Amino acid sequence: MRGDWDLGAAARGPLLLCAALLAVGCALGLRLGRGLGAADRGALAWLCFDALVHFALEGPFVYLSLVGNITDSDALIASLWKEYGKADARWLYLDPTIVSLEILTVVLGGFLALVLIYAIVKGKHYRDGVTWDKQ
Repeated sequence: MRGDWDLGAAARGPLLLCAALLAVGCALGLRLGRGLGAADRGALAWLCFDALVHFALEGPFVYLSLVGNITDSDALIASLWKEYGKADARWLYLDPTIVSLEILTVVLGGFLALVLIYAIVKGKHYRDGVTWDKQ
């Protein structure tokens, strides 16, 4: 392995975007969880990050795939999927299996994360299966 490993210029933007989503998700989750236990704050941080990933990264992928394809897009978010497509070309073109699974992930995963965030913040009874911090 080379000691002068360099991250390609095309990968820097998507990596910074993911790091920014992680920072925003954690900050939002910790802010929403003020006054709650450590496990609840941790779950909120993860769920906020999860919702952001579903809506800010995977949602645009679905949109770009349905209106064209990733390779022809000049959108900033398309650079992330072009990088991902270097490993698996199905992510660059309209592959029905990939797009249908991403639609399910965005809709079900994203909204489930929002429901669980609400349940934890408001102390709803259905939040107990999500966290372990019993107060």
